[in-house]
Amino acid sequence: MAGSNVKKDHRDKEQLHISSFARLSQELGLGRSLGKTKEMGILNLGTDDEVEVWGYRRSWFKLGLTVVSIVLTAGLLGLPLYWIERFWLYCTSEQCSLADATQVLLVDHYKGIHTSRYVKDVKIIKHKEEDILLPVEDESNFKRTREIRFFNMKKRKYIWDSEDSNFFQCTGLDRNITLAELHSYSDGLSTLESDRRKVLYGENTIKVPVHGVLVLLVKEILTPFYVFQVFSVCFWYADQYWMYASAILLTSAVSLGAALYNTRTTQHNLRDTIVSSEAVSVFRADGTKVRVMSSDLVPGDLIEVPDHGCQMHCDAVLIEGQAIMNESMLTGESVPITKTSCPTEQMIYNSKEHEKHTLKCGTQVIQTRKHRGQTVRAVVIRTGYLTTKGDLVRSILYPPPVDFQFESDSYKFILVLAMIATIGMIYTLAKMVKDDESASDIVLEVFDLITIVVPPALPAAMTIGVVIAQQRLKIKKIFCISPRSINVAGSLDCVCFDKTGTITEDGMDMWGIIPSHLGLQSIEDHEKPASTEFCEPVKNVGEVKLESKILIGMSVCHELNVIDGEIMGDPLEEKIFESTDWSLELDGEEENQVDRLVMPYVRSPVRADESVIQAAPQRVMQFSSDIQCMSVICRVFQEHPDVGFSQPQCFVYCKGSPEKIRRICRKETIPPNYAAILDHYAGQGYRIIGIAYRPIPPDMAKTARINKLTRHEIESDLSFLGLIILENRIKPISTAVMKELHGANIRPIMVTGDNILTAVSVSRNCGLVPNSEKLIRVVATVEDGVPCVRYHPLAENAISEVDKLETKLDIAKRYNFALDGSSFDVISTYFRADLLPFIVRRGAVFARMRPDMKQQLVEILQDLDYFVGMCGDGANDCGALKAAHSGISLSEAEASVASPFTSKTPDISCVPLLIQEGRAALVTSFGIFKYMAAYSITQFISVMILYDIYSNLSDSQFLYIDLFIITSLAAFFGLNRAYEGRLADHPPDNSLISMLPLFSLLSQLAIVTTFQVIALFLTKSQDWFVGFDYENPCYTGTKAEGTFNKSGLLKLEKCDPEYDPVASYENYAIFSVSQFQYIILAIAFSKGAPYRKNIFNNLPIIFDIGILTAFSTYLVLTPHEVFINGFIIGFELFLPPQEEFRIILISLVLANVVVSIFFESYISDGLVKKFLRRKNTTHDILDEELQKKTDWPPVTESPGSDHSSPVKDSPMKNDVVITDKGVSDPNDAFDSLFSTPASISHTSAAIFLNPPPFSPKKGTPLSAINLKSSNESTPNKKSFNSALSTPGLTETDSSESSSKFVSCNSIAAENGLDHRRAADKGSEDSSDVYR
Repeated sequence: MAGSNVKKDHRDKEQLHISSFARLSQELGLGRSLGKTKEMGILNLGTDDEVEVWGYRRSWFKLGLTVVSIVLTAGLLGLPLYWIERFWLYCTSEQCSLADATQVLLVDHYKGIHTSRYVKDVKIIKHKEEDILLPVEDESNFKRTREIRFFNMKKRKYIWDSEDSNFFQCTGLDRNITLAELHSYSDGLSTLESDRRKVLYGENTIKVPVHGVLVLLVKEILTPFYVFQVFSVCFWYADQYWMYASAILLTSAVSLGAALYNTRTTQHNLRDTIVSSEAVSVFRADGTKVRVMSSDLVPGDLIEVPDHGCQMHCDAVLIEGQAIMNESMLTGESVPITKTSCPTEQMIYNSKEHEKHTLKCGTQVIQTRKHRGQTVRAVVIRTGYLTTKGDLVRSILYPPPVDFQFESDSYKFILVLAMIATIGMIYTLAKMVKDDESASDIVLEVFDLITIVVPPALPAAMTIGVVIAQQRLKIKKIFCISPRSINVAGSLDCVCFDKTGTITEDGMDMWGIIPSHLGLQSIEDHEKPASTEFCEPVKNVGEVKLESKILIGMSVCHELNVIDGEIMGDPLEEKIFESTDWSLELDGEEENQVDRLVMPYVRSPVRADESVIQAAPQRVMQFSSDIQCMSVICRVFQEHPDVGFSQPQCFVYCKGSPEKIRRICRKETIPPNYAAILDHYAGQGYRIIGIAYRPIPPDMAKTARINKLTRHEIESDLSFLGLIILENRIKPISTAVMKELHGANIRPIMVTGDNILTAVSVSRNCGLVPNSEKLIRVVATVEDGVPCVRYHPLAENAISEVDKLETKLDIAKRYNFALDGSSFDVISTYFRADLLPFIVRRGAVFARMRPDMKQQLVEILQDLDYFVGMCGDGANDCGALKAAHSGISLSEAEASVASPFTSKTPDISCVPLLIQEGRAALVTSFGIFKYMAAYSITQFISVMILYDIYSNLSDSQFLYIDLFIITSLAAFFGLNRAYEGRLADHPPDNSLISMLPLFSLLSQLAIVTTFQVIALFLTKSQDWFVGFDYENPCYTGTKAEGTFNKSGLLKLEKCDPEYDPVASYENYAIFSVSQFQYIILAIAFSKGAPYRKNIFNNLPIIFDIGILTAFSTYLVLTPHEVFINGFIIGFELFLPPQEEFRIILISLVLANVVVSIFFESYISDGLVKKFLRRKNTTHDILDEELQKKTDWPPVTESPGSDHSSPVKDSPMKNDVVITDKGVSDPNDAFDSLFSTPASISHTSAAIFLNPPPFSPKKGTPLSAINLKSSNESTPNKKSFNSALSTPGLTETDSSESSSKFVSCNSIAAENGLDHRRAADKGSEDSSDVYR
């Protein structure tokens, strides 16, 4: 029934989505251009993988017409149809319903800003009998059918559902299945059932495609780059440019061979790394146990996890026994993880929520635990690419288009070049037709311009910077599985950091404990009443009595394991256990009163009476980020040397975040000054953990009854024992990194699961929040259904008497916000359109954030136009690491499913290193792109000038320019290392189609054109000059005849126009200047500081420039005759008779050097850059608005609540109360918030928000941010797409869904708000995470 409701809800959402899409089509007037809605479906609705699917079927008429057209065009039409697959689909198929489709067009709108399209064939498997299993969408069962229709996209299978008339993703067994249903597989599958499921799921292998050499060769040759090369070579041979054509053919063959070798080697290496298979023991339904290959496993199989450990080849859920896992390959955490068997409950299995029961593919089983005679068993739930490891490989094979803007700009730029070539072609065509040239000459000359303007080597040149940066990062122990992300890392202007293990050390030092009187009470006196007040802090835990409740709890409440005689586990738990001086042992014999389940038990040091206390865990409820605590049920007894063992007592011990422990303890056991003590130590940056206990009566202490207890029953009605205090040391490098990021105007943000005051203290101490900036705590609560937001100042250091007297905040200084997960949740729910963007813009510390909240925050920052980096440990931060533009996982593994970057150096020093290399790679990519474009247009200008006199550059001149100058300079261009000084205070430009790169390129081209024209006119002004005559190429009968005869050019025998002579004074002048211009352009575009080292540090390019400059100078001044008329190396240079003129040309080149470098360094990178640098991003506009509002936020003294500073309660005067009352004018909403009076008569500032009934589809703006100031509207308003909402489409317009801010005295009275009560309730963090 639950499955049907889910299915109905899914169907309703999809129908809403499609109908909204249809309405949008009509509003835009697109009609059928977007297709009929019945021909379109939505896959993976509401997820990051959401795609549109359109149905098509083969049209034999259109197919025949297309084939005939391809034949008639000699295959030319087939090339664009091959390159752009959907064009082939359009030309050979017609739209139809999805039910009749033989092919589908998939449209993926990546984050609403980049669209990719894929064409896939719909495959059909038919059987005579109904023995094909078909998963029922959103339900856990299967149905039988004779036919299955499906297609594959990105290694995922999508199956047709005739009931919903749509395709749905084929998932594993983990679709709306309960834990009890998983246990129903405890007998295993029959062989017949296994074979049926194999038809559906296929082999359990992660296949990496390895193509044959011939296939790779054909694919590579048919790419646009090589097709253009083939066209160019054929054209040059036809135009008798055989020498240059042969050289290009040879270099292309070498390049093609290298590309094939690299591709095949990469495929083989990836396959060898990924693909593995071994024999696995599988239980069958008839009670037998068989050995099968892991590739034959299917979801539902029951496998045995061997005692000696193994590598997992599938995702499976433990239903019996325990396993200790090493998951470093996936999460980056090298700490062993204990996996326990899942309970038999009617709870829907969720891979994230029940992660502690899930064995993941690619991880290593270190050892198992079980009762005697028991077998550790697990049910396979996912195989192949459905597994966690499969996701990692998919992320490598199909990386997200993070650099889509640069790629898009590149295509636009090439299109501009093609347009320039077209203009030149039209001009040349018109001129040659006017001069009655032959058709063959016209075709050859016109098409020659295409090969000049569009550089075929551009794609290869573009990858140089990224490839080199990837190798340099590898040397610095930063590994990358998505090279395209490197350029994006150069644009980062905001970096989010996890705290524990990232900014601070993983390992902590025990500061001590603050026990209550009950905590120091002996375990034997657990029935006696004891005071609940705190005792004096105990710094040396060893001084506490061994039999005290808190000490036994510290020694037994953990997830530590003994592996190969060594205690391993979470470093925090290791420190706590180490401080007790107890030992962890693994004997497990019955005489030691230890349960048969081989779990470590703890043993105290010998007491004064020579007795020993032992505590044996019976059941462990593992730590969960969402539940924010862990607990253990244990039996405690004493061992006396004479008497033997005492009667065991059974207890529940629980430890977790102080807020969580307070909520699950009985109120009468909580010390009265709990909040003040907690805030005092948290404010000093200590890591604080609460601990509590409850005795279990003997009649409830039986193993069977213990195993039936739910987690909620175990973790409730506890008695508080005390606080465990640990010192959270900041890593030495963290402070320096924060200082460098601030200096580079890169915004650092702390996103942690720890206590907010601890996080604030660490952020101050490490420099994330400078001492010169104020920090304001945002507290958002919901009272009686009415949301309320308050702002309280936080002291810069320890709280002083002066701070206690403050009731107002000087916000003339820059301020930042700090808030916890519960406040973030309230603001995200009620104020996501109006208040949330401003809170996030100034937010510096986000504490008690769940993993999903971290990801939401990253997505919101991206909506505010930040380029966001995320640095974390790869475990709880996986979602945020994936969502960020550049995620960096601190891990010992070289590749992690968590993020595109993995650093083996366990600190945040990798962040500035990655930004440095990313900026260098980005500048290199821009520089080489501009260089290749400028080279093409420079050569185009030279050729157009010479075309005007029916001349051209000679083959040798083309060969020298293209093969020696351009190829060598482009190859060495990217070798400039990243600048090693301080990061610049702004990132480089990340858009090719923007004013600065365009001005840079156009100004250099203007300089190039100017100096070529000057050289030409300077030559023409000389007394000895004779213009080139195509009909008299050897200057017969002119004053230049003698000079020409002496030059040795007669030996070339090109006095007949049929041999395309080019030797002329004009050719000499243009070539002499232009050959230097290619070198000058490389120098001008090879930027140095602040993103790359100076060009002089790039020795290969300096050496290359020196050789090329020397040889070019030699060609201009006094070339040997062999370089004039020699075979292949003859440049056909007609040198002027006056050597002084040659020196003048060299002087002209020197002037070109000075002007080009001056324009690029001082005009383009200086004046123009300063003039164009303006704030136009969403976050900059928000910041400007906030700077204008000097009276916002309305700040009050912190109330005495659980998570405020220990300041005494004071009357509330400036609280911001958010109500559900509307305002008359939504345009004045934000103004009224800022203009809230701070007087007593205005008790509160009220804020209104009507959240829309449906949240927007991915990429659809939710509502406009109201940026209207009190004086005038802010220009360039930008919509804010909240990443927090559930995907769908809003039914209301922006005016209806916008939040509205009002300030009135009556609203609070109408709602009967009590501010202190709201603050007190808000103190309980509903989303705490203590790790």
